[in-house]
Amino acid sequence: MATNPNPSPALYAKSQRVDRAGVSVLRLAFQSTRGKCRYLVAHPGFRQARVLTLCRLLRWRVQCALGIPATVRLPQWDVRFYVPPRWHGAGTTMIYALRGHYEKELLHLDRFISPGMVVVDGGANCRIYTVVAAKLVGPSGLVLSFEPGAEAFEVLRKNVDLNGLAHVRTYRAALSDREGEAVLYHHKEGPNSYSLGATDTAGMAFEEIVTRTLSQVLHEETVRQVGLIKLDVEGCEELVLRGAMSVMARYHPTVLLEMNGTAAGRLGLSPVGSWKLLEGLGYGFCSLTERGELNELSQLPDGKNPINVVAIHRARRK
Repeated sequence: MATNPNPSPALYAKSQRVDRAGVSVLRLAFQSTRGKCRYLVAHPGFRQARVLTLCRLLRWRVQCALGIPATVRLPQWDVRFYVPPRWHGAGTTMIYALRGHYEKELLHLDRFISPGMVVVDGGANCRIYTVVAAKLVGPSGLVLSFEPGAEAFEVLRKNVDLNGLAHVRTYRAALSDREGEAVLYHHKEGPNSYSLGATDTAGMAFEEIVTRTLSQVLHEETVRQVGLIKLDVEGCEELVLRGAMSVMARYHPTVLLEMNGTAAGRLGLSPVGSWKLLEGLGYGFCSLTERGELNELSQLPDGKNPINVVAIHRARRK
């Protein structure tokens, strides 16, 4: 049967759209991979042990492909950290490859935590910060760890049990500015990548979760002092702080938070809302150097790129 070598204008236009979409997908994939490679090469942990890091990355890729989980040892704090093979996103991969050098804030966490302290980990995920903080505060201290995602919460609990941390209390809930319920969206970055906000929710997986305010939880726990609040809640930092106003005013805890303007925008929040709120409460802001030194920040971040900020109340800086 003869075929028409000249397709109709409609079919040709559709073919062009498909081609352009394919090119766009490939371009985004290339840009994402290139960005990850640049991040890795510039990372101090990679520069200290290039060959070892690359070997770990290769091994983790193989384990993920074969469905083999990993238990990572972190000798700095004498802890173990379980990682499921489905979690092969950038964050989990970097933890496996770089271990305790994953983030400078983690490596120098002892600068902000002392034995017997109460620490809050908001947006704990599986999470390495909860385990390390629990080791630093010791049995006389307390860590309150919040993670709303069902799968991440199960891994969090596994890591707490794996290290025998009886002084960690875990909550399957999202910290926010009100007690209630919300929808938690699952992002494409990985099975443990969640957010309360999304630019396009069509076709996105989600789960219904509980929201808590930190002020109410601490009241129920009869906690009389808080030393550190660590927040990595995908743009919800301002909401968490609004739900903790009485805590902030009374205890002046140091706050280690990520400022993610893009994620905050998904929730209709200002990219610098958490900065402004803390500033109004008497906080100053610093960044942490690779050596663990504090550099004072005198101007607002641009809000375009996520950054980690240390907020310290003036009463603690004397």
